[in-house]
Amino acid sequence: MSVSNHYDKIESYIKSVFNVFQMVKRSADQHDDKKRKMISLIIYNYAQFMSKEYDVDLREVGEPEMLNLIPIFEYIAANNVQLYDFATIGIEDVDIRKRDDLERFVLSHVYYITQGK
Repeated sequence: MSVSNHYDKIESYIKSVFNVFQMVKRSADQHDDKKRKMISLIIYNYAQFMSKEYDVDLREVGEPEMLNLIPIFEYIAANNVQLYDFATIGIEDVDIRKRDDLERFVLSHVYYITQGK
């Protein structure tokens, strides 16, 4: 792993990311929004990757009544993840095959989607 993980609540973080995936997918399905469906798939793949890396079983994660974003924001702060500014980056600036880029891409989307930006 190229990013050192300085966050001690990694299971909560991974489950929170998975919950965001569930929310984005549900919204995409309700509105038949293809762009959101693609974003939800990228979030899902990241959550699956992290769950395998840290041995977290996502099958036990149900749909939450409300999202707990605290683990996500703590993870961003603890690992000094620099979020993308989607107004200033191009598709060529992101290589989602690279773990660091994928993580920044996912967490940037999570931030913008959940914060209404």
